Amino acid sequence: MKTTEPAVLTNPGSKAKPVSFTIPGGRKLLFDPRITLLIVLIAAIVLFSILQPVFFTSGNLLNILRLQAVPMILAVGMTMVVLTGGADLSAGSALALSGIAAGILFTSGVPVLLVIPLTILFGALLGAINGALVGIVGMSFFVVTLGTLSGYRSLALVASDGSAIQMTGAPLLLFLGDGIILNWLPVPVLLAAIIAVLGYIVLNHTGWGRKIYAVGSNAEAARLAGIRVGRVLFSVYLVSGLLAGVAALIQVGRLTSASPLVGQGLELQVIAAVLLGGTILSGGQGGLSGTIIAVLLLGVVQNGLTLSGTPDFWQGAITGAILIIAVYLDHVQRKQSNPFASRKRRAAARTA
Repeated sequence: MKTTEPAVLTNPGSKAKPVSFTIPGGRKLLFDPRITLLIVLIAAIVLFSILQPVFFTSGNLLNILRLQAVPMILAVGMTMVVLTGGADLSAGSALALSGIAAGILFTSGVPVLLVIPLTILFGALLGAINGALVGIVGMSFFVVTLGTLSGYRSLALVASDGSAIQMTGAPLLLFLGDGIILNWLPVPVLLAAIIAVLGYIVLNHTGWGRKIYAVGSNAEAARLAGIRVGRVLFSVYLVSGLLAGVAALIQVGRLTSASPLVGQGLELQVIAAVLLGGTILSGGQGGLSGTIIAVLLLGVVQNGLTLSGTPDFWQGAITGAILIIAVYLDHVQRKQSNPFASRKRRAAARTA
């Protein structure tokens, strides 16, 4: 007998819910994370344009988009993972190891036309390892991806003898990483935009996207509805790894070398962007539109600080502060989306 799919598949959490804060006088202040981010993004652009006139030039703005192409691509996969209630802490390391794999293939004489798909498949394999351990074996995503964060990075260092692999003489890779079309549009920006649009369509207009939201909203209810939760979890980590492979090709093409050190800490920036964009860590709520705005905001802030001569360590501190703010907003959203659970936790804390 075929089971009908209940309301859990209607994708109720596809939009970030407004967050409310109580202000003096007892009134509540409501805001949509995406609208707020957009306002902050515009304000940041105006501020840095005033402080540094060179900021608001076509060359610099395109440079921001070019540099944010890799984080944007990783953020698409990360958003899918976080929507299921997980996180891929190994994204930066998978990026580095995929790049090293591309370097080894290229220097071994493999044609570039084969290096590109093989690198993407290798990234997908790295993601599949995470997905199998989380979705099929049932291990904690935190334990698994923390382990592969270290493991993939170590493999990248061992495979490359700790040094960058030069990849000159590969015009197609150079085109992917630093090419220009229509005399103004960077190829990495175009690729990131295509992937972001495809990700948005998948999450909001396909059955797989509805299943991702359903698993994040309530995995047990999704299982009872006939959804293979393990398969969904496996698939999102696989996509995260696959996109790390795509991002690695762009990074390798831009640098004309494959370094085992690239992407260190990048996963934290990507997770911060996902949380800032309104996707909550417990899953089931959020989406790519907020993530895209947040990635652009982080790029604008980093570029503006660099042009202003801000030391690197201060830039790191500011990025950390943004991550803390993102986690705090995530905490507020989770508490408001499930007030009964938060009341139970407070009651348990009082009786403990």
